[in-house]
Amino acid sequence: MKEGGLQPRTRAYNALLKGYVKAAQLKDAESIVSQMEKSGISPDEHTYSLLIDAYANAGRILASYRDRGEWQKSFQVLREMKSSGVRPDRHFYNVMIDTFGKSNCLDHVMATFERMLSEGIRPDTVTWNTLIDCHCKSGHHKRAEELFEEMHQSGCAPCATTYNIMINSFGEQQRWVEVKGLLGKMQAQGLLPNIVTYTTLVDIYGKSGRFNDAIECLEVMKSAGLKPSPTMYNALINAYAQRGLSEQALNAFRVMRADGLKPSLLALNSLINAFGEDRRDAEAFSVLQYMKENDLKPDVVTYNYAYENPYPCR
Repeated sequence: MKEGGLQPRTRAYNALLKGYVKAAQLKDAESIVSQMEKSGISPDEHTYSLLIDAYANAGRILASYRDRGEWQKSFQVLREMKSSGVRPDRHFYNVMIDTFGKSNCLDHVMATFERMLSEGIRPDTVTWNTLIDCHCKSGHHKRAEELFEEMHQSGCAPCATTYNIMINSFGEQQRWVEVKGLLGKMQAQGLLPNIVTYTTLVDIYGKSGRFNDAIECLEVMKSAGLKPSPTMYNALINAYAQRGLSEQALNAFRVMRADGLKPSLLALNSLINAFGEDRRDAEAFSVLQYMKENDLKPDVVTYNYAYENPYPCR
């Protein structure tokens, strides 16, 4: 337009601005407004409305960086918002903390949290859960426990998700007394264990070989009217398989079927592995046949076993 000697009007600039906003290109959106001002074109209400939309989408932009692992760009978004006089809100900071947490940048996690507090923004359960969870996943269980206590002291009541994170943390450390204690605190607070709680318990008990506790959790869950999830049985079957307990893995598989749940590829691969550990090759290949009959496509784990144990060709 400019090359043809025509001066863009406000409407034309707004059309460009709208395109950049839709594409989540915050910097380009700002440059359009700058060009307008340099060209003597006055932004109208629609221009500012579009720019506000761009900043409102900043949390979404940040989330896209997080999902792509481009955590460094988080600083750029924050700088642009600050320089434009836009104050980040709690949601924005929560996404930013999550972005750094998923990239294992714990120093940035805590620096962002401190900045959030310094700006007078009160953390919510999402903030605390994200802080605790990223420290647990990085193996910093002691710091996670400290943050859990700080959450209590701040007056923010833990939710079921908070307890589930901490139960998993104590389970990974095999601190079984503390696991039981957390369940008690959770119920005393009026929070009932949910499907995630029971799945977490079955997983941590199974991995530690505490199979009686794992089975007890399944029974308690069922008596509470909750239906076990495929993930729960996957964890139990895999735990048995890892210890070469093929008969127990098979029994868990049968209970899973009896509960009306369709076995996943993970559960079937675990079952194949359990049979393989016990040299029960006929049963292992019967699982392969079951997969074929139920349109379950084998993956590399399945094929590795079949390659190493070519039973039908013997």
